[in-house]
Amino acid sequence: MGKIAKIVPPEKLAIAEENGIPTVTVYKRLQRGWDLEKAITKSTREVHRQRNDAGEFADSGKGQIWRFSMPAEWDSKLEKAIADSGLSQYDFLANVVINKLKRIK
Repeated sequence: MGKIAKIVPPEKLAIAEENGIPTVTVYKRLQRGWDLEKAITKSTREVHRQRNDAGEFADSGKGQIWRFSMPAEWDSKLEKAIADSGLSQYDFLANVVINKLKRIK
């Protein structure tokens, strides 16, 4: 048997709309366990994305995300090197790869 969705009364959806909260957001919040009053009154968070002069979303300057796997025997050495560096895992690995690429001619 599937889930039974909560039905939000039209007057509550009208309050949400007045508060700038889309209907789909109200229902998603309820699915996540939010109280109805909070779901229709708490404003949505703003997402700040850079736009270019034409109004299009601009690139943040970050490249694509790369994922890789390596032999398990290297895990402990890598974890220690990352911990010793004081950097996050992502920053450490990015620095290693960038430094390697800089040496390639």
